[in-house]
Amino acid sequence: MGSLQVRLFFTFLAVIVVTLGLTSASLFLQIGAYRDSITYRNLEDLGRVLDSTANAEIKNSPPVSSDTPGGQVPPANAVLLGLRALLTDQSPGPVSESTSVVIVDGAGKVIPELVASSLDMASLKQADVADLKSQPLPATDNAAVRTPRRCKLKLPGGPTELCVRVPLTEDVKASLGHNAASMVVARPAAGLGGLLGDLGPQLLFSGLIGLAAALVLGFLFTRSVAAPLRNISRAARSIARGNYAQRVPATGPREVRDLAANFNRMSQDVQRSQQTLRDFLANISHELKTPLTSIRGFSEALLDGTIDDADGIARSARVINGESNRLLRLVQELLDLSRIESGQASMSDDEFALGELLGHVSEVFALRGEETGVKLEMDTAANSRIRGDFDRLEQVLDNLIDNAFRHTPQGGSVRVTANEIGPGTVQVTVADTGRGIAPDDLPHLFERFYRANGTTQPGHGLGLAITREIVRAHGGEIWATSELGHGTTFVFTLPTAGRAGLSAGVR
Repeated sequence: MGSLQVRLFFTFLAVIVVTLGLTSASLFLQIGAYRDSITYRNLEDLGRVLDSTANAEIKNSPPVSSDTPGGQVPPANAVLLGLRALLTDQSPGPVSESTSVVIVDGAGKVIPELVASSLDMASLKQADVADLKSQPLPATDNAAVRTPRRCKLKLPGGPTELCVRVPLTEDVKASLGHNAASMVVARPAAGLGGLLGDLGPQLLFSGLIGLAAALVLGFLFTRSVAAPLRNISRAARSIARGNYAQRVPATGPREVRDLAANFNRMSQDVQRSQQTLRDFLANISHELKTPLTSIRGFSEALLDGTIDDADGIARSARVINGESNRLLRLVQELLDLSRIESGQASMSDDEFALGELLGHVSEVFALRGEETGVKLEMDTAANSRIRGDFDRLEQVLDNLIDNAFRHTPQGGSVRVTANEIGPGTVQVTVADTGRGIAPDDLPHLFERFYRANGTTQPGHGLGLAITREIVRAHGGEIWATSELGHGTTFVFTLPTAGRAGLSAGVR
């Protein structure tokens, strides 16, 4: 029972068995009512036949007088004899041996002297006939009006029989006497035992066929659900062993297909993450190798006396110091990026005017603009208020403006603007008139250690990666557009003071 397919199969089987059981019980109840309806219709047909027989016997019997020969049968007896003959006829027909015919008076009481039945006479004397619909019986000889009416014959201490009551014609009433009003044709209702005996084998056979078909369909259904899950399980074990190229076909029910699609996306992300990790290790090894080689070379030269003059010693010390600082900056940037990505970086959540931030950054880069001959245009009049870490957002602008100055020749310009693009969102744009970025490099600008082909600018390729994480930590997004020979534009968004800013965990 540990397998999902087995559990689904037995669950499906239990549902089928319960459904078949309830259906069978409901069917028996419905068939019981249906058999009662058939019995009533048979009794109605028989009632018409017996009514015709009674009237025929009256018409064919001569009237009884004082000089009637001793062998002549009175009309009442002739009617009863005719009814008994019809009831005891063994030839195939609508009359069964359990059918009874009684004559009742106007109050519905059985007249014991006018009975053609095998029922106990003592019970019949106390029997009562109750119409299913309480309506007065019509007093007419019109056969169209004298329609058999459904009723029940209630026997004291015994079962209630189904019956129909046929109003008698005036001739039959006069011949029978005893206040005879109508003829009642009765038959016992079909019992549950009889129904089971009649229909049980057929229903059991049909149920077994349905159960067999349901089991086959259930097996196919459970396999269609379990097979894709087994494929996903095997692929997950393969990924756990290091095979990250695993993919599974999206088959089966919609939920299983969604699971397979999500698994494939997860597998692809894991594979990409592993590739990124390998690239990261390769890049950081390359970044560490050059300064460490310089430090090692100059330190060994000092230790073995290869460099012994004062100028050489001083130059070696400057190189070692510079490369050491380079390593420290690299390590600090990596730690900074890691803390921001993991949500462990400490950021304040203050409210301030965006124009204040832009004005501060403008003062920082004013001298550099004069030295490089690049015009800096800053929208210091921006009146939007934002929430976040002032120093971290200054770091974002420093990185973007610094890159713009590096790639903009003398006589060019760097323009920083800000405007609200919708309720609760402000957009900041840093645009330069530099040489631009190749289309192949644009998708990789914010990756760690990525540096555009052919670049000679210093740095480790971590500035833009840190910039993106800071912007995201504030609830915004950043992207870049560029055209070779016409400059590059960096755009990032920030929520205004009325919206939630910093991401959870970054404080």
